[in-house]
Amino acid sequence: MYNADLREEMEEFYLYLERTIRVEKLTIPSKNYDLVLDIKPTETQTIQWSYYFACHKARCLFWLDQYDASSEMYGVESPAHVSASPPFTNLSRYSLIHV
Repeated sequence: MYNADLREEMEEFYLYLERTIRVEKLTIPSKNYDLVLDIKPTETQTIQWSYYFACHKARCLFWLDQYDASSEMYGVESPAHVSASPPFTNLSRYSLIHV
């Protein structure tokens, strides 16, 4: 990242997630995943943090909290299209909006 402010915000966000996993003693059920982070300014001059984990082995997305992403999944026509694997659905309970 070329913008130092955005890079620092992204690093802070990553460290927050890492600390949350450690403090809450959460276990990521696979080592074969990517973490996708997004930061964006809001209309109220704050920064909103968004993230998801993508597990390649199970081919699913997961979060640290229970999250209903069905409204954001275009093309999903049945619950069978979305993984309900317990290790990926009950990891924790966080809402990550950072001010």
